[in-house]
Amino acid sequence: MASSYTLLANLRAGRCSNTAEVRLLRSWEARNINKGGELISVDMLFIDENSTMVQGSIPALRQLQFKNRLAEGSIYTLTGFDVVRSNPMFRLSDSTFSIHFNEGTELEKLSTTVRTIPTELFRFRTYDQLRELANTGKQLPDIMGELCQIRSTITDRIPGAQRVMLSLRLESGTVVCVSLFDSLAPAFHSKLDSYVREPKIVLVTGVNPKIVAGKLYLNGTSATRVFFDSETAVGKDAFDRLPSDGTDQSASSSKVVHTQKIEPMKISDLNQFVITADPQVVEFLCTAKLTEIQVAEGWCYIGCSVCSKKLIREETSFTCAPCNETNAVAQLRYRVILSVSDETGIAAFLGFDTEITKLTNVLAAEAAQIVGVGLNAQVDTDLPRVLSELVGKTYTFQLKLKDFNFTAHHQTFTISRIFPARDLAPLLTFAENVEVHEQAHLQNVAPGTDDRAAITSDVAEVSTAGDGTLTGREAEANEHDAAEDNASKKARVE
Repeated sequence: MASSYTLLANLRAGRCSNTAEVRLLRSWEARNINKGGELISVDMLFIDENSTMVQGSIPALRQLQFKNRLAEGSIYTLTGFDVVRSNPMFRLSDSTFSIHFNEGTELEKLSTTVRTIPTELFRFRTYDQLRELANTGKQLPDIMGELCQIRSTITDRIPGAQRVMLSLRLESGTVVCVSLFDSLAPAFHSKLDSYVREPKIVLVTGVNPKIVAGKLYLNGTSATRVFFDSETAVGKDAFDRLPSDGTDQSASSSKVVHTQKIEPMKISDLNQFVITADPQVVEFLCTAKLTEIQVAEGWCYIGCSVCSKKLIREETSFTCAPCNETNAVAQLRYRVILSVSDETGIAAFLGFDTEITKLTNVLAAEAAQIVGVGLNAQVDTDLPRVLSELVGKTYTFQLKLKDFNFTAHHQTFTISRIFPARDLAPLLTFAENVEVHEQAHLQNVAPGTDDRAAITSDVAEVSTAGDGTLTGREAEANEHDAAEDNASKKARVE
């Protein structure tokens, strides 16, 4: 007996024996970066004739059964699936339910249909709405705007070190920054290189809004796809409404204002480079063993809980000049000098709150406590265990050199990112209407999965040597040794 037809809006929790006719809009792999990129599920977005969009998920154990049938843009009949309540976090549709494939699910591709099913649907938000969503993890909206600028740093397939920053002007005139990290970055450049011209309109799906130091950043996730100009109907409409038709590229300069390839460098070469080269802003990768945590200058500073800047000590309080607050709330921030070495030499690398928090998964404020206020403030731990346990391990450090590093007074190199030693990841492509292939795991949110605690989102790299703002993945508190928590030693703190 044939099953009855159902609209997605009429789905109810439980096993569904009715048949839905849907178009597959997009699909992607959700991976657990904390387990070596282990596949969690293949996720997707379906849409029906009433423009109802629902997220679907195929568990990793069943993905081989359906993998070769998935073609974005195609229409399918779907029956025998489970309808479950949508996860309230990192949502990609407004539906309260999502579809999970089970052992009895049937997915059949249709060559023709009498139904008119939309070929695209996007969830755009205004600038104010994006700011409201920032740092909540509730939704992963889509964004579209006129391309103003592209800034990039690219390496030879070192996981995590790639990044692309797109400045997009929204219809309201506000400019926002879209951050594409890891495999998304070279995939973007591959798409850009194959495009006949620099795009004017860029549409990015599934971004995670974050506010860092008061500025909005929209970070790419595993659900992120990038479309140029007329590759979508809504993009074509925006492109056609531009003052120019987009064909005269000579009328304006290139939007690619900075593309830097980050090269690996040994410590001896790094030390020699700052002596012989002209002052410049440049980044390098250096793989070295961490041999010591230098404690002579302390391992932290007392920063503002709002802006992270170093506080001014008053007699009985703290003052934050940037916030114009004379009774600021203090919070410990990392400032750690690491002694490192490789087979060619030794050096001192300086790590601030952002990278050290990502490395340890422990906030400085959780690793130790401030004792006292103002001029009498001290820290109750000389060196937290989470830092001492780093000694002896080897990491790849991404270092950012500035003009100061080329003077006789420089003593340390500032760390912009830290990567554990691991295998290189394969590259991801932004191919259109293709079947799902095994891709590089992304260090980001895997929307729609149940293993949510293990999936994280990288945030825009905006911190500087003087800014302890937390811009990396949200740190998870580790348990500390009771003796360390109760230590009576007084550490030096700035």
